[in-house]
Amino acid sequence: MRANRLTDSETIIAVSTAPGTGAVGMVRLSGPGVLAVLKRHCRSVASGRAPDFAAQPRTAIFCRVFAGAKQAAGSDAALPSESNAAKAASDPTPDSHQAIDEGLVTFFAGPAAYTGEDTAELSLHGNPLILQEVVAAILEASAHSDEAPVRPAGPGEFTRLAYLNGRLELTRAEAVHRMITARTHLELAASRKNLYGELSRLVSRFRSAIIHLKAETEAEVDFSTEDLTFESLDARKTRVRELVAQLERIIERGRETERLRAGVQVALVGVPNAGKSSLLNRMLGWDRSIVSPAAGTTRDYVSEEIELDGVALRFVDTAGLRDTEDQIEEQGVRLSRRAMQQSQIVLHIIDGEREAYEFPELESGGTIVHVFNKSDIRDAYAAFPEYKSLVGKAQHISVSCANGDGFDALRELIRGLVFQNSEVAENPLLLEDRHRYHFTHVKESLAKVLELWDQGAPDEITALEIDRALEHTGAVAGRIDNEEVLGRIFSVFCVGK
Repeated sequence: MRANRLTDSETIIAVSTAPGTGAVGMVRLSGPGVLAVLKRHCRSVASGRAPDFAAQPRTAIFCRVFAGAKQAAGSDAALPSESNAAKAASDPTPDSHQAIDEGLVTFFAGPAAYTGEDTAELSLHGNPLILQEVVAAILEASAHSDEAPVRPAGPGEFTRLAYLNGRLELTRAEAVHRMITARTHLELAASRKNLYGELSRLVSRFRSAIIHLKAETEAEVDFSTEDLTFESLDARKTRVRELVAQLERIIERGRETERLRAGVQVALVGVPNAGKSSLLNRMLGWDRSIVSPAAGTTRDYVSEEIELDGVALRFVDTAGLRDTEDQIEEQGVRLSRRAMQQSQIVLHIIDGEREAYEFPELESGGTIVHVFNKSDIRDAYAAFPEYKSLVGKAQHISVSCANGDGFDALRELIRGLVFQNSEVAENPLLLEDRHRYHFTHVKESLAKVLELWDQGAPDEITALEIDRALEHTGAVAGRIDNEEVLGRIFSVFCVGK
């Protein structure tokens, strides 16, 4: 498959490392003009001449990178020799041949390269100014050259070329972006599985099963008058029902993985001075919220994120729930109630040092856990007759924010609420929106096939529905010709990947 480029002669270039200063930064090129660019701009530090990169693919060569001449270039004479490179570098008004930096340059010959075409990687010092200067110099020199033109790469264009040139399946190409942007270890693990082909193999098995079903159905149509034996309709129905059940499990597994990938919000609520901020600090392991004996210290909510077994937990410390005439505190109470509604887990912190008091009204679509705090001072359970009404009806636990008692058990309780589906926790499946869309349509088409069989519909009609399932299966794997769809997929990638 040919890569979709503005012209077949274009070479693209971009900085491939993240913005910011680092020890090493990379400039990447891909296209038919890569060797010409390297010959124009790179000189071996050892020999002072342009290396024969074509004869040494996949070999890192220590080179000095020059700005390059503004006229057509291609011979060794276009750049200064090693002997006068130092002079050019020290000249306060250097010409266009000035050395920009030095580092390792590696050439990858197509099609055995990431993009499927000639590619080069320049590993230089990680100052963004240096990397930008190298890119600008190569673009400037190309603009005044008769050789293959060079232009800046668009978002995800290198990976898009890898897909279009058959080097990566689309599901694996999408996993590249997910690996780069993963925020948690769970998302990283799921992305890695897709990059290594798990989703591709899953789709391939479904496609094979549907092709087999299509072949059998069409054979019955084509050879209906022949004395041949085919699999019974009941046996075929059983196979299709199992495919539908597998698809339902896959979609649910992807939905649960997405829930964990998005993270879980945990709201800390309760009356003023119950210990919400202290509990947040204890869970984080450092002082994030102000702790004071004065009631109403937290007027706005404070949030912080930690990772629990690969899943992001966002703790939200809210203002104390009480009736107040203070307009600012009243707004904080409103935000607290909103945080409860938006949280999957609500930790209701109860002040165990106080005499029994009426619990504030708690409204949430998530799971509410009653946390009796200050167990180091006294048995909070004994002080609250309301506790008896919680037995068998709600989650509850006793802790001490002062000395940490009960926090291991609290973490285990939260872990149990987060990982309600143990299979997904151990074996996540990351699905993009388009994957879910096509898997859903495959399931619906196969369900329609079962319905048509039950109605006694002709095999010709059933075959059309099987074709639809096959088309959607192919779309998951990457049989996509729609340029708009491809543009949407790769537009979220970073430039340089």
